[in-house]
Amino acid sequence: MDVLTQEHPTELFSYEGTETKNISTRDSVAHYLKFLNAGMLVVTPQTGAVQAWVGGVNFEHFQYDHVSQSKRQVGSTFKPFVYTAALENGIEPCEYFSAREVTYAKGWTPSNSGSEEEDPHMNYNLKEALSKSMNTIAVKVLMETGIENVVNQAKAMGIKSDLPRVPSIALGTASLNLTELTEAYTPFANNGKTSKAFYITKIEDGEGNILAEFKPEISDNRSLSETNRKIMIEMMKATVNEGTATRLRTTYGLRNDIAGKTGTTQNNKDGWFVGITPNLLAVTWVGADDHRIGFRNTYIGQGANSALPVFAKLMQKMNNDPDFNDITQARFAPLSVEIKEMMNCDPEKRDGFFKRLFGGGDKDETKKPEKEEKKEKKGFFKRLFGGKDKD
Repeated sequence: MDVLTQEHPTELFSYEGTETKNISTRDSVAHYLKFLNAGMLVVTPQTGAVQAWVGGVNFEHFQYDHVSQSKRQVGSTFKPFVYTAALENGIEPCEYFSAREVTYAKGWTPSNSGSEEEDPHMNYNLKEALSKSMNTIAVKVLMETGIENVVNQAKAMGIKSDLPRVPSIALGTASLNLTELTEAYTPFANNGKTSKAFYITKIEDGEGNILAEFKPEISDNRSLSETNRKIMIEMMKATVNEGTATRLRTTYGLRNDIAGKTGTTQNNKDGWFVGITPNLLAVTWVGADDHRIGFRNTYIGQGANSALPVFAKLMQKMNNDPDFNDITQARFAPLSVEIKEMMNCDPEKRDGFFKRLFGGGDKDETKKPEKEEKKEKKGFFKRLFGGKDKD
């Protein structure tokens, strides 16, 4: 510690430029712990061709690649896999789920941000629940779909890491690599097929002879139907147009066709944003290098406030450059009459009068099985009113 506290000239990074100060090694470590870092991967979803790869804010001072090396919890960016699995397993886009809290195994009770303002008798369809990133409903959709079905869906779309078979996976408690998360989103913009990210097309020698060529690696099989792919894009467009990512419209003035998903992890340690356009897919992460450090509140730590602006400013620059018109002016295909009809329902509805009066609805996962409860109730009424044994 005596050595670590001795002061000496040290070059320090800052966003205004480097400067040299006479500080100790310990103070130098404390200095760098204060900085947020970032990772960003941008690909053409139809091929997986990498258009931008940013591993951090400054390689000279932060020599760690958050695209290929880092694994962090992905928060609500995992929810589209849950909803995709739900659609693939027969849940309709207009099926309603209650926003009220439910307790699951080991006393875990997920809640929504700002849940104190919610009407406990309000129910939401899938698009509304996803666009508002409602935690309580995401877990209910997962449980109705089946955890194993959701895990299989995520794997089919490109997730390679081990996924915990627990209810909290719906909220993105799994730690994933930024590259695999990007690849797993490519089916939404590539006809249901996964594209593997690649950034070298060929290698030549000094005389121009081709030594090796690399072609796009695209899965042969679709991981979701074309109908459900279009429904998911529509649901993630709602996230941008009226949900948690509306600041793309209101703050940054973007008018492009954009689908997206925000993500924030526990204790505001990781902020995420996934931006999908017809011809471009971008995934951004923002957080501290030391995972023990997080924002003090969700208002400033949410992905919509930390990671989304990185994508927004990229799109602003591209919009001002006509060389990118094939990306910025691209439009998602219009929905068919059949899909419009499937999604034609009120975003929310209240419980009926008697349900509000007497309660009922969501299952408490900590309670005894239904058959066991009925058996106990039957015994109670028999004790109360009597009854003879069968002769």
